[in-house]
Amino acid sequence: MCNSCSLLDQNPWQAPADPRCAPQPDLEESMISFVWIPAHVGIQGNENVDKLAKAALKRTSTSGKLICYSDLKPKINTYIKSVWQRDWDAEGANKLHEVLPNLGEDLHRRGEGAGRKRETAMCRLRVGHTWLTQSYLLKNEQQPFCYACDSLYIVRHILIECPDFQDTRRKYFSVTDLYRLFREVNPFRIVGYLKDLGVYGKI
Repeated sequence: MCNSCSLLDQNPWQAPADPRCAPQPDLEESMISFVWIPAHVGIQGNENVDKLAKAALKRTSTSGKLICYSDLKPKINTYIKSVWQRDWDAEGANKLHEVLPNLGEDLHRRGEGAGRKRETAMCRLRVGHTWLTQSYLLKNEQQPFCYACDSLYIVRHILIECPDFQDTRRKYFSVTDLYRLFREVNPFRIVGYLKDLGVYGKI
C-alpha cells in the first residue's frame, strides 16, 4: 500500500536502487499488488499501514535482510559523537574545556561581522594562545607572571581574574568565567576591554 498516486502511475514502474527492494528468491513466483491509499487520517487502510509501521519500529530482532548503509549513518554518527564527548569530559583539567564543554557548539559565529582582525583575536582568546601570553615559548624564555599580582600571565587571568584590571573590566562586562564571557558578552566589548588595557595589539 502506498499513498503516492504519482509513484504508482509510473509506466513502467521501477523500484528504487535500494538493496532492500531487490527481488527475494522466495517471492519470485508471488503476485504482488500495489494499492493506492489516500494519505488521510481516518481511512482504515491508511490506519492499518500506520499501525504496521509503528509495530515494525518496536521490533528488536532483524530478519537478516540487507539494510541500506544510509539508514545506519545517523546512529553511527550519534555513537561517535557520544564517545568523543565522553573522552572530552574526561579532560576537565584542559583549559579549553571551560570554554567549550559541549562539542559541536559553534562559537566562531559569535565573532562574525567583527572584521577579520577581531575574529582572529577572538579565536586566539578562546584557544588561550596569544602572542602576549605564549611568545615566551618562541623566545625560549621563562613563562611571564603578572606584574600586579604575581600570577601566571595567561588569557584567563587577563580576561576575568586579575584584580588590578578589575575597574577597567567592570566598564565592559561583569561575568566571572570564560564560558559565559564568550557566549553572553559582545565580542566588541571584549576587544574594547583589551584596547583599554593597551594589550589588544599583542593578541
